[in-house]
Amino acid sequence: MGREAERARARASVLAVLEQRHGVGGRGGHVPAWILARVDSALDALCPSSGDGLGLAAQKLCEDGAELERLAELLRVGETHFYRDAVAWDALRAALLPSFAGRDRVRAVSAGCSTGEEAWTLAMLVAEACAASRRQPAWRVVGMDRSEVALATAREGAYSSEAARHLPADLRARYLSQEGDGVRMVDALRDRVSFVVRDLLQGPPPGSYELVICKNVLIYLGEQAGRRAVDGLRRSLAPGGALIVARSEVPRLRAMGHSGEEIAPGVTVFRG
Repeated sequence: MGREAERARARASVLAVLEQRHGVGGRGGHVPAWILARVDSALDALCPSSGDGLGLAAQKLCEDGAELERLAELLRVGETHFYRDAVAWDALRAALLPSFAGRDRVRAVSAGCSTGEEAWTLAMLVAEACAASRRQPAWRVVGMDRSEVALATAREGAYSSEAARHLPADLRARYLSQEGDGVRMVDALRDRVSFVVRDLLQGPPPGSYELVICKNVLIYLGEQAGRRAVDGLRRSLAPGGALIVARSEVPRLRAMGHSGEEIAPGVTVFRG
């Protein structure tokens, strides 16, 4: 067997186990190049020390639960900062949250929140909308992620100033305090936000939610895992609640049979 054919088979075996055990992998027969590159790096790291071929390296990787978990975690890592994808946040701020603020309560989830910037951004906008409402509803935001390490940063609520570079000035002034060279979430916001270790495939914590944000997370999941995750997120929505995913992920939900509503150019919500 040629080296490239051997590599392709080794990759395929590792990706199959990753999707089965961790819900991470390609979908529809297409695996992004960056995922292949990271799997290749993991395989190559095992070959020099063992002297074995790629097939045996793949077998060892699949049998080593800790090493496979580290690779799965690596494939889930993505960039995050406050107010990432400003068009979506602007639409949420102007077109969606004011209607929820007319209810008795607003519960929101940031699914796959990583180090917390998305969850804190969501909390800022929910707080703003509820404060402006005549009803002044009670509100909570929950950030969930499977990484305890990432959530430790989220709970601390302290970030570099660079992480907040895209945050609108009014939100920054109201909800962030300067701390040395960085920023920290103000206590008034911290009291309404919590973080839980939870895999996306489990769905949000028990309860119903007016708003669920799950952006740039589904791209890491294979076909079956993606369907399971989306179904769980939609089941958690309160009547009239909304699920928002990244623009690039909208076609995938439509392909699953979910109908979306465009609330602004390029911003689609899926209602409960």
